Order: sequence, then C-alpha cells, then structure tokens
Amino acid sequence: MIDNVVSINLYKPHMCSTALCLQCDNRWVACAPVGTTELQCSECDTWKGVFEGMTAPDTVWECICSNQHFFISETGAMCALCGLYQEDF
Repeated sequence: MIDNVVSINLYKPHMCSTALCLQCDNRWVACAPVGTTELQCSECDTWKGVFEGMTAPDTVWECICSNQHFFISETGAMCALCGLYQEDF
C-alpha cells in the first residue's frame, strides 16, 4: 500500500516548471500551488528554490497598451511592447 500519495485537488490551482536552487544551483521540476514564492531544494533541502522563467504574481503592472511584460533597467521598468517607462503611465 502506498501511504505517501497526496491528492492534487488539495493544491489546485498549481503550476509546474523547472526550479533552480539559489543555494546549490540544483535544477529540478517542481509543482506548487499558484502564489508559491519559495521551494525546498530536492538536493540540499534549503528553502532557496525558485521557479525559472516567467511566473505571474497575484498583482501585476499593466501598461496603457495592455502589455504586462517589462524590462527592468537602471532607469526603471520599461514596457517590452511599446517602450514606455513606468512613470509615463
């Protein structure tokens, strides 16, 4: 009998993606409830794992052109679609 099975319904909605440990550089595939900001590393057991790539938080910025993707630079956040800076909208 398998006793470590967890119902996925307890953790919906969830996301799965490649994760990276900021402590030991381990990479693995992780699944976690939406909104999770730190993951336990499968190699060193620290809680310094993060999802790689694009993930979306509960609150996002939206440019006046309706885009939600920005480049972050020394001068601020610039819309990746139209080029406006955050202070312009």
